[in-house]
Amino acid sequence: MSREFHRDIFFVRKNVTINDIQKIMEEWFPAGIAWKGDNIGLQIGRPETTVKNILVALEATMDVVEEAKQKNANLIVTHHPLIFQPLRSITPQTPVGAIALALAESGIALYAAHTNLDSARGGVNDVLGAVLGLLNARVLSPLEGRLKKIAVFVPRTHVEQVADAMYAAGGGGFIKYAECSFRSDGIGTFKGTNDARPFLGSVGVLERAEETKLEMLVPGWKASSVVRAMLAAHPYEEVAYDVYPIENTNPEFGLGVIGTLPKPMSAKKFLLHVKKVLGTPMLRTAGRTDGIISTVAACGGSGAEFIELAARQQADAYVTSDLKYHTMQEAPHDLLLVDAGHYETERPVLPVLTERLQKFVRHQKAKVRVFTTTHKTTTIETI
Repeated sequence: MSREFHRDIFFVRKNVTINDIQKIMEEWFPAGIAWKGDNIGLQIGRPETTVKNILVALEATMDVVEEAKQKNANLIVTHHPLIFQPLRSITPQTPVGAIALALAESGIALYAAHTNLDSARGGVNDVLGAVLGLLNARVLSPLEGRLKKIAVFVPRTHVEQVADAMYAAGGGGFIKYAECSFRSDGIGTFKGTNDARPFLGSVGVLERAEETKLEMLVPGWKASSVVRAMLAAHPYEEVAYDVYPIENTNPEFGLGVIGTLPKPMSAKKFLLHVKKVLGTPMLRTAGRTDGIISTVAACGGSGAEFIELAARQQADAYVTSDLKYHTMQEAPHDLLLVDAGHYETERPVLPVLTERLQKFVRHQKAKVRVFTTTHKTTTIETI
């Protein structure tokens, strides 16, 4: 912590650590929504290190590392992980090894938010939809199997106390609603044995207690925190509760986006619009090349697997990247398929993420600057 004297007032500036950045990043973009096996989080560096400045980029390249040095940034936040597969060695003989060594030797940490940044509000796809100008945008492919339901039996006198603790820990929330629960009343029975200290009744006596079964949905990655909060607030010595896996989709998180344009436009005009707002040097197209475009689906990065889903949701056009030749040949004829480039469909999130991190460090009163890389980390150009 440092002090600066200005106009006869002492201002105390706080230090922000890499761990602080990781925590806020995973509050915005929960690790629990990342794909299984995705290598996200801190890849290089010590969590307790104080952050000087931060550089935001799609991926770590040698140019990005050099830029971080110039900007006195000791933390790089990227979308694509540098280390994705297990490394057998870290040497200058491989591109990943050379970058990892350069980072470590320069004292620069690397943090990656990959599919969790793709799938969250304010992430890659949400921003892509905004850049394309989509209205009433929603998630194209919501996550499945990431919800849990917690049910706990509580004496009626303590239901609100327990419910409030669970809400505060992240339970019972939906996109537009909070503090959602279901309650059903009944009779619970128990008999304290040996050295039990029951909240109600006496040891050795079968007791009948008026209880409420309190149930609420919880994001899977918050379930442990909600259970801990529930146990701490519950008056019983031993608590009866259940945690169920739920297969329902979670419309708040997922890949891709679908919405409508402010005004319908011709396919040709739409393609010019995509090229302009994404700053892409070229587009590859297939399927419907005429007609009017009104409903648009999009997925930043590689999104070939959602072509049929976009068509089923009545999209007139689908914007993504990394489409193979035969994939484009087999595109539904009533769907305008647009390959706008991997870099181009993901890059719009960088300034948005930079701004969020800037607001965070300002709120912490930290003397930290956050930059978006000036380097284009792709080599595809038109000639």
